[in-house]
Amino acid sequence: MASGRASPLLEQHRKLDAKLTEFGGWQMPLQYTGVVAEHNAVRTSAGIFDVSHLGKLRVGGDTAADALQRALTTDVGCLDPGRAAYALALDDGGGCIDDLFCYRMGPDDWMVVPNAANTQAVSESLEACGANVVDEWDRWAIMAIQGPDSFDVFSRAWPSSEAPGLRLHSWCSLDVDGHPGFVARTGYTGERGFELYTPADAAPATWSLLVDCGATPVGLGARDTLRLEMGYPLYGHELARTVNPLEANLGWALAWATPFRGKEALAEIKERGPARRLFGIRCRSRGVPRQGHAVLVDGESLGEVTSGNFSPTLGSGIALAFAPSDRVPSPGRAVEVVARSRRLEGDTLKPPFVER
Repeated sequence: MASGRASPLLEQHRKLDAKLTEFGGWQMPLQYTGVVAEHNAVRTSAGIFDVSHLGKLRVGGDTAADALQRALTTDVGCLDPGRAAYALALDDGGGCIDDLFCYRMGPDDWMVVPNAANTQAVSESLEACGANVVDEWDRWAIMAIQGPDSFDVFSRAWPSSEAPGLRLHSWCSLDVDGHPGFVARTGYTGERGFELYTPADAAPATWSLLVDCGATPVGLGARDTLRLEMGYPLYGHELARTVNPLEANLGWALAWATPFRGKEALAEIKERGPARRLFGIRCRSRGVPRQGHAVLVDGESLGEVTSGNFSPTLGSGIALAFAPSDRVPSPGRAVEVVARSRRLEGDTLKPPFVER
């Protein structure tokens, strides 16, 4: 669905000499000055990300709420206009089609924001549950401003906006140089911040304004290290159709009182217990764990890494990994990660690796 698509900000990234990469069918910036510097900018000041590759699915009509209630795991009926919620879209067997955010834009108007590569699959799932879906991929650009100084950056750009007073998982309208947009508070870094939804034509000027107001451009490389430090899942790593939410420690995202797709299968899994669970590892040895690396306890195979990287904040390698539920090591247990020909020593912990 997203094959060959370009962000409205692509020329801005080229002017900044960004290293571009293909991601979910989009040309997106991987880094500008370097992953570690950009990561640290978000942790210590404020960074700006182009996340226009995320899906933008509009769902409307008097049947929208019922359809979304069947398609998503959150309690859609509890969302008032101006609110948003993290949710999962599941298949009939309880496997994850995607994780996403759902915004209630009005009484019968909703915006569903899935991952880029899964936009088509989520749209089909919504439609199968009775939703009327319009793909607005070319209407919106999305920018995320994240970091302890993000409120100051935003207030310099929009001094009269009510956005700094928003609570988490809320949104409000925003005038973007005469164009109607909106600003939300969700996030994927563990830092305070905002997500700006601007009309595509207004995106380049908005990006330049925010950079001039103090935001450091940040690419997808640092976005991944930031989310991993928080222990947040990434589709294709901790989430997939072969992974259910109970295995991924996302049971909190399931509104069991609602009739979401996959509920019956998940109830059976809950009754007998999930076959595996996620846990965290912080390495003591120098080296970086990567997806697919084997995890050992006392020399015996335990599981494998789903996401691994170098943590700029901690100065060490960190990882998420799956293990059989009856063998998940307690926090502080010594483990080894087989990184090619090396064995990295580490200790287990319960994410996040870095406090919010």
